[in-house]
Amino acid sequence: MNILLRQGKRWRLIYLILGILLLVLIILMIKNPFLQWMANHLYIEARPESADVLIVLGGEHQGERTARAVQLYEEGYADQLLLSDGTSLSWRTTGVEEMEAYALKLGVPASSIHIEDQARSTYENAFYSKRYMEEQGWDRAIVVTVGWHSKRSQYIFEKVFKGSGIQLSYAMAEDPRFSNLDKWWQDEEKEQTFLMEWAKYVVYRLKY
Repeated sequence: MNILLRQGKRWRLIYLILGILLLVLIILMIKNPFLQWMANHLYIEARPESADVLIVLGGEHQGERTARAVQLYEEGYADQLLLSDGTSLSWRTTGVEEMEAYALKLGVPASSIHIEDQARSTYENAFYSKRYMEEQGWDRAIVVTVGWHSKRSQYIFEKVFKGSGIQLSYAMAEDPRFSNLDKWWQDEEKEQTFLMEWAKYVVYRLKY
């Protein structure tokens, strides 16, 4: 009887070890595809449509969002830019001032540039942009941001603008830091950006 009990315990231990090894193997097999999906899922399929205004979200790295908006402006998608950013870059300048200066440098006339300087989050970008559009009587907008920020931006803009009658479409600027998403988890800057963006997206889904 004791021999049978010892053999039973031995086989249970063997099955447990084999189960753990199988689980580890499965995790190793699906880890990379899952991580790649995490990055790809942050990007939407953006198709800008003709609009009254281009809403340019602040937080850009090298002016890529403003440059993309100016490109769309020049292509005739809209004849007005609404720059939305309420953050300060230093005691001397703000994010929206930098965006405005860059848009002017790229050839957009001052009469086509509008400033929204209260927003300090993506939710506030949507909230204050909606208010500004209603004041101007605009009913179509293109929201311009970078790819990794597009999923959360689309989610919150659709929430905030729901029932307003304002039609939204989206355009993505290319962030020069993230042109290649392959094995992003091996790059410290990409890892920090994507994981932080996922955390913010989950919070937005729970909060709004």
